[in-house]
Amino acid sequence: MHALLIGNIDKHLDDISSALFDPFFYERTTLAQSIPLTFEHLQTFTLDDIQATLTQRRLPEVLFLRPDWREDPSQVVDFVATLRQQHPQLRLLFLDPWDQTTSRYFGVLPHVDILWKCQRLKDRAAYLKTYAGGHPITDYFANTLNYELDKWNVSSVVEPGYENRIEAGWNFAISKKYRRQLLSPVNHYYSRYYNRHTKRPIDIFCHLSLGNLDDRNSWYAQHRKHCLATLEPLQSTRRLAISGDYFGQRTVSSRQYQRDIRNSKIVVSPFGWGEATWRDYEAACHRCLLIKPSIEHIYTQPDIFSPGETYVPVRWDLADLTDTCEYYLQHPDEARQIAENAHNAYRRYFAEKQFVKTIRDAVTGSLTR
Repeated sequence: MHALLIGNIDKHLDDISSALFDPFFYERTTLAQSIPLTFEHLQTFTLDDIQATLTQRRLPEVLFLRPDWREDPSQVVDFVATLRQQHPQLRLLFLDPWDQTTSRYFGVLPHVDILWKCQRLKDRAAYLKTYAGGHPITDYFANTLNYELDKWNVSSVVEPGYENRIEAGWNFAISKKYRRQLLSPVNHYYSRYYNRHTKRPIDIFCHLSLGNLDDRNSWYAQHRKHCLATLEPLQSTRRLAISGDYFGQRTVSSRQYQRDIRNSKIVVSPFGWGEATWRDYEAACHRCLLIKPSIEHIYTQPDIFSPGETYVPVRWDLADLTDTCEYYLQHPDEARQIAENAHNAYRRYFAEKQFVKTIRDAVTGSLTR
């Protein structure tokens, strides 16, 4: 079986897009041997690039398609609908570019075999509901916390009967960079030794981006600033590594960020544009206890989000955040065990070749969850 991968792998253009394609390349041999599946990748960035590329080629049995998130939804839907009409036997797998569980491209659902999300609502029937801002998180922030959404919306209509085509495939945390860091023997043994035998000097880590300065009143910035403000009173009794800065106004270097997270007992990780964030997996990589707003309503892979087992959930309004942090700082053995469980769950995803299993089930039509 042969597949064509269409999308961007240049991390300078889009680091999430390149991260999602990474496992195809480092698992190329296993894909070829176990499915068997071979593939070719064609670098594209715009919808015009995709159209020009595909008109010049004979399509194989399977097509993985990922457009850029800035493309006009109606044009993407028209393109995919035409592609399906011209190639009715094609196994068409659409990698949605939106971070949220929702999307502006659900209009493609009648024309694709699978629409893959980095993170998906566990209850697919929830996709038939209407949310303020298009998303359960923004709906809560707007209707419960009275955040102004200022026309922010990521949504589109899911036609009843097609919600079962929405799947959770894999997320950015299986990028080549993160995989290498997690599986590095040096990191593995250093963090395990440090977790068991050495007192980490920083109690709570929460260095955050607040987005664009022009969007400083967005729900995203409000939620993250609220998280920092909630933690600030602990500074009188606990050692914190917390900060928030806007793009172009960085106050914490990448080196300091990495040094601080390695030396922290707890990582507090508020929502990003979607529920799961890079920081969640950085915490698991370094065996830090992850505390974040509850995400029991989503499914994502690698799954490091078993409440009380691999992470600690708190309320979406963060009312219990400081008490939760204090509890685990006072019960370090419990904290270390949960952090160890998350680290092991993250490593297990790679050891068990879960990505390869996901691709096998998808291309053979047996993917169910």
